Amino acid sequence: MALLLLAAALAMPGLCAQGGATKAQQIQAHMQKAQQAIRANDFAAAEREFAAVVALDPANLDARGNVGVMRFFEGRWADAAPEFRAVLKAQPGNWKVQAYLGMSEGKLEHVAEARRLLEPALPHLAAGPFATQAGLELAQLDYQSGDLDAAVDVVRILLPKNPKNVDVLYTAARIYADLANRSRDALLLAAPDSGRTRQLMAEMLINRGDARAAVAEYRKALELEPALRGVHFELGEALLTESHEPPSLDAAEKEFRAALAESPRDARPEFRLGTVCSLRKDYPAAIAHYTRALELQPDDGNTQQELGWALFKTGDSAQALEHLQTAVRLDPLLSISHYQLAAVYRKLGREADARRELETFDKLEAMRKQIDQVYIRTRPAFSETDSGGQEPPQP
Repeated sequence: MALLLLAAALAMPGLCAQGGATKAQQIQAHMQKAQQAIRANDFAAAEREFAAVVALDPANLDARGNVGVMRFFEGRWADAAPEFRAVLKAQPGNWKVQAYLGMSEGKLEHVAEARRLLEPALPHLAAGPFATQAGLELAQLDYQSGDLDAAVDVVRILLPKNPKNVDVLYTAARIYADLANRSRDALLLAAPDSGRTRQLMAEMLINRGDARAAVAEYRKALELEPALRGVHFELGEALLTESHEPPSLDAAEKEFRAALAESPRDARPEFRLGTVCSLRKDYPAAIAHYTRALELQPDDGNTQQELGWALFKTGDSAQALEHLQTAVRLDPLLSISHYQLAAVYRKLGREADARRELETFDKLEAMRKQIDQVYIRTRPAFSETDSGGQEPPQP
């Protein structure tokens, strides 16, 4: 309904014809009745009142545009379109009316015309429900036309203004997933025996939870192309996912050091070297790596958290508290930081703060479990979409 009320603002009687007091009064009365009908969700009655204004004053573009709006909301898009065209002809820069006409053409499956109208209008619409609806309609038209690049451009406009809108997030996820699948298929066709293809297959296997098979694919990728950038780091992560036993930790360390030699300014391999040392309970070495990682990327909540916990393990509760507080400031949803903060507060004798952090941890963990349950229920469907219902092709 917010969309309708926004459009109904066109109905202010500012463009009345100069036909005498009686005519002006009639127009004003019809406008008031139209507004009352809109508030009552009686679009048919509102349309009749706006049409009466048009009969009295054919040049009243506000009323004519709102006749179109009422018909649009009644699903009478073929009847709404001529009204929008008439207004747009007189007011070529009326982007709201152009968007309405574009959406009407889209509903009528005049896809090319709808896209032609909506694309230039969207950037000019004020942020709000109407602009969001117009953007979603355009993204859908682009998607149906197979123009994923254009659809992505629309999503980039919508997302910053609608970060929690379910329809926008779903549209973005679907478009980006299809774009990724298209690129994946193109890679498989263009270079089925390449290192990049093996790397991509390994990433797919990791996403499916098969770390062992992913490790094998990463190693095949390096056999094919030893200088392939990024693979050493991903292989190290896959090894950590597969096992925390000493042989896996040694192998992962080797890969992270190779990744660091490849990209000395990359904080990620430094962070993961800290992870390896922490898993070995070599906290002084872990602190050195985490500290270096923070020098490269100071605003990383995960690194702040891991450094804080390593410091706590060495007995430095004061420094641990500083880094863990920074971690929750940078990423309030990082539940483990709240749990670790509780331990530090308890060590420092701050029981009230410890209880508060534990309560926050419990709430975040409950949320995480909810999300995990949704993911578990939907994962088979997403896996089928990603792979066409088949196992990844073997080069």
